[in-house]
Amino acid sequence: MESFDLYAFTSNLSYLEIIILLFFALFASIVSGISGYGGGMTLGILVSPFVPVKLLVPLMSVFVFCSNLSRMYYYRDSIFWTKGLYVALISSPFAILGTSFYAGVSDNILYFCLGFGLALIIIVRRIFKKINLKISWFGLGVMAMCYGTISGVILGPGALLLTALSANGMVGAGIIGTDSLITVINSIIRLVSFRKLGLLNNDALVIGCSIGVVAIFGSYIARKIVDKLGVKLHTFIIEICIILGAIVMIYRAFAS
Repeated sequence: MESFDLYAFTSNLSYLEIIILLFFALFASIVSGISGYGGGMTLGILVSPFVPVKLLVPLMSVFVFCSNLSRMYYYRDSIFWTKGLYVALISSPFAILGTSFYAGVSDNILYFCLGFGLALIIIVRRIFKKINLKISWFGLGVMAMCYGTISGVILGPGALLLTALSANGMVGAGIIGTDSLITVINSIIRLVSFRKLGLLNNDALVIGCSIGVVAIFGSYIARKIVDKLGVKLHTFIIEICIILGAIVMIYRAFAS
């Protein structure tokens, strides 16, 4: 069982590093607030040098929960509740399977899964966009199973969820609001599962919630600018970051 020592984590950080960490938490929540994904991935790559890999996804799950809970509030009038609950219900048991896999494999396998999964999401997203994929309720359910499984194993599964909702005909604020509803429920499932698996103790919850508080302000800022800022350039930048993060994770898988 991995342990997370809050004192050891914070004492190893300088004041400048703490400020940078909080800044990137704010930045990551704005990123996810604008595009609907990328927040947990961005912050996860940042803190990965400081946190054991077994704790990376559990810790980011706390941040993602806080970020999406606040975003869900700001976009509450745009949520498609029926579709959101449909996807959340189908994905939940698969999220538990994903977290069980995460807890049971070696660190090297996890690094490889994190890196390969990040790269694969970008490839799949690009392919679906290229062919202009359209899916029905059944297809949305299949995508929900895939999303649930990978959400317990890798960073940045929201990119797949965003693609699925878009392919089902959702646009604009409706995607972001519905994505936040699904992610909040998915995060709760993951947090409970990680807790039972011994990968999320009280110290990890404290640091995750502390970072998550910053995410509330990020979501507020994102809501203010989302209608004025195009996301095309932002999406390209996030995809570059994901690819770089994937390379780093795969390198660690073979270097450690």
